[in-house]
Amino acid sequence: MRARLLLLFYIYTVKAQNTVVVQSPELVKVEDGGSVRLQCSTNVVGTYCYRVIWTRIDSRTKKLIFLQNIDTGGQKKDCFFGINSATLDDSGTYYCSVVLGTMIYFGNGSTVIVTQGNRTEPPPVDILWPRSIQPIIPLLCVVSGVAPSQVRVFWVIDGEEDSGLIQSLWTKDSDEIVESTQNQVLVRADEWERGVVCTCVVEFDGKNISKSVQNEESSDVCTVLLYGAFAGAGLTIIVAISIAVVLHRGRSVRSDGDAREQRRSAGTEHRHRSGRQGSGLAIDRTISEVQYASLEEASLARRAYVPTV
Repeated sequence: MRARLLLLFYIYTVKAQNTVVVQSPELVKVEDGGSVRLQCSTNVVGTYCYRVIWTRIDSRTKKLIFLQNIDTGGQKKDCFFGINSATLDDSGTYYCSVVLGTMIYFGNGSTVIVTQGNRTEPPPVDILWPRSIQPIIPLLCVVSGVAPSQVRVFWVIDGEEDSGLIQSLWTKDSDEIVESTQNQVLVRADEWERGVVCTCVVEFDGKNISKSVQNEESSDVCTVLLYGAFAGAGLTIIVAISIAVVLHRGRSVRSDGDAREQRRSAGTEHRHRSGRQGSGLAIDRTISEVQYASLEEASLARRAYVPTV
């Protein structure tokens, strides 16, 4: 009995593995107002298109929505689901499923992206990042109003290109669901704290749009260090000028003192020389006077002696 149950379980497992539900195409991109046709093929025994269930997962809300099966005729294995005059709200991932007893078999899914008509104006670009420091800093670049198929978005981190992770983002704009493109990149905390420049580059309609971001605290620190360097350099220059002025004044004082000392020495020497000259003149004058007195006495003596005849 046990062996029979194991055999039945094995047969059921093999049968389940051989049961295939295939969808095509895997990805459909269409502008609003266009049409979409999805195909679902199954080899599940005893199932036909009228038993196929179509569902859609909304790209924005992630809710599962059951759709009406419009292909209910005949015992066919290839089933179709169509969308006429597609709108932005029709964007999402579509699944066809087949019920067999208590089992449900899902297809691989078909992603439908409905975009707005051609636009020429550049889309808005925003960068989002956490304000607190984490081991890994996630940076999110959001390009509003365009699908990933319409733009090329990549990052330049500290001069090196990084493709990042690209996804579709769905937002509600008034009564319409607008698709946007987001690209996420991860930056190490040490790079972020170092203040590396992180630039999101968007290529759209032959034009490049870029937006950069870096750690603001790092910029503030760099600014403070820059001002500190300027202040230190200015203080060094002032001190050097002050020292030069003091040294110059010291040399001037010493020069004036040396000049006065030289003048004082010259005056003393001049006085000594003048004194010596004056003494010499006085001696000469005394000698002349003595000689003159001697001559005068001799003359008087000759006049006083008169011989008697």
